[in-house]
Amino acid sequence: MSTASLTRRWDLRGVSLMAFAHGASDLYSGVLPFVLFYDVARAGLPAWCQGALAFAWYLTSSVAQPLVGAYSDRRGRWWFLPASVALTAVAVSAAAATASMAVLVACVVLGGLGSAVMHPEAGRYSALLGGTRRASAISIYQIGGQVGYGIGPIVAAVLLAHAGGGAAVAMAVPGVLAALGVAALMPAFARDADAVAPRHTARFSFGQVDHVAIGFLVASTALRYLTAAAFAFYLPNLLSARGLPLTASGAIVTAFLIAAALGLYAGGAGADRFGARRVAVLGLLLSVPPLLAGLALHGAPAVVALLIGSALLAVQNAPGVTLAQELLPRHLGTALGLMNGVAFGIGSLGVALIGVVVTRAGADAALTLAALAPLPAALAYLVLRPRSPQEEPRRDA
Repeated sequence: MSTASLTRRWDLRGVSLMAFAHGASDLYSGVLPFVLFYDVARAGLPAWCQGALAFAWYLTSSVAQPLVGAYSDRRGRWWFLPASVALTAVAVSAAAATASMAVLVACVVLGGLGSAVMHPEAGRYSALLGGTRRASAISIYQIGGQVGYGIGPIVAAVLLAHAGGGAAVAMAVPGVLAALGVAALMPAFARDADAVAPRHTARFSFGQVDHVAIGFLVASTALRYLTAAAFAFYLPNLLSARGLPLTASGAIVTAFLIAAALGLYAGGAGADRFGARRVAVLGLLLSVPPLLAGLALHGAPAVVALLIGSALLAVQNAPGVTLAQELLPRHLGTALGLMNGVAFGIGSLGVALIGVVVTRAGADAALTLAALAPLPAALAYLVLRPRSPQEEPRRDA
C-alpha cells in the first residue's frame, strides 16, 4: 500500500458507505439459504440438493472474485459497486418465485456473479479509505455485510411463511433502492480513494508473492467459513427437526449471524492493537467449545452458546483479510478476492459435503463435524511467521 494511504487519517464516512453497500448485497446472501430451503422442501427434494445449490452460489461468486479483483485493481470503476448490488438483489429475489429448477439455477448463478463483483470493489475501497486503521476499516466493511447477511433469514422466513414465493419478489426493492443510494454518493469517495491508491504493474505478477503464506491464509479462512456457512444453511434443518416453526428458526439464524458482527469489530480493533495473527488464532480456538455446547443443549442456553460461538468465530475475518492485503499491497482487490473468493469457494464445497452428512446422519452430527473445523484453521496461523508490520501489535495504541 502507498505511503500516503498508510499515514492519512481514515475516512469513516467512506468506509461506512462501503459497509452499507456490503450489507445491501449480503442481505441477499442471508435470504438465499431460506429461499433454497423453501424451494427444495416445496419440490420434495433431498437435503443434498440444498447443498448443491448453495455450492453453485458460492462457486459462482467465489471463482470470479480474484479475476474481478485483479481487473478492479487495474481498471475498476466506481459504478461496478452499485450495479453489482442491484444484480444480486434482483436475481436472488426472483429465485424465490420460480418453480423451474433451470431458472432457479440461473438466478443463483447471476446473483453469485453480482456478489463476486461487489466484494473486491468494496474491499479495495475500504482498505484505501482506512488510512492508518486498515484492520478496523476492513472490520467495519465486514460488519455491514454481516448485519445485512444476518437480517436476510428473518426477512425471508417471514415473507415465505406468510406470503409464499410469489410475494417474495418484493425483496428486490430494498436492494435496488440501496444501489441507487450508493450510486449517488460513491463518486466523491471514489476520487479520494483513488488519490492514495498504490501504483501497480499493468498485470498481476506472482513472482514476488509468498505463496505459502497466502495458501495458509486461504486454507484457514476456508475452514472458518465452512463452519459459519454450515450453521447458517443447516440450522433450519436442525431446528425444524426439534419442532420449531420456520419463523422461529429464522429468528435464531438471524441472531446467530448478527452476533458475528461483534466478533468482526473485535477482530479488527484487536488486530490493529495486538497483532493480526495472535487475535485470529485466539478467536478460532475459543469458538469451538460454545458451538459444540449449542448443539448439545436445548432452549435458551443453546441459543446463547451458539451466539457466543458465532461472535468468536468471526474474530478471524478482518485479521485474515488484512494480512492478505499486506502480502499483496499493490493488489488489494485481488487479495480480497482470494480471501472472500477462493477461500469461500473451497469452504462452500465443504458446505455441500455437509449436506450429504445431513441427509445420511442428521443435522446434529453434521454440524458437530463442522464445529471442529476452526481447530485446523487455527493451526494454519500458528505455522505462519510474522511477515509484515501489520502482524505486530501497535506500540502507540
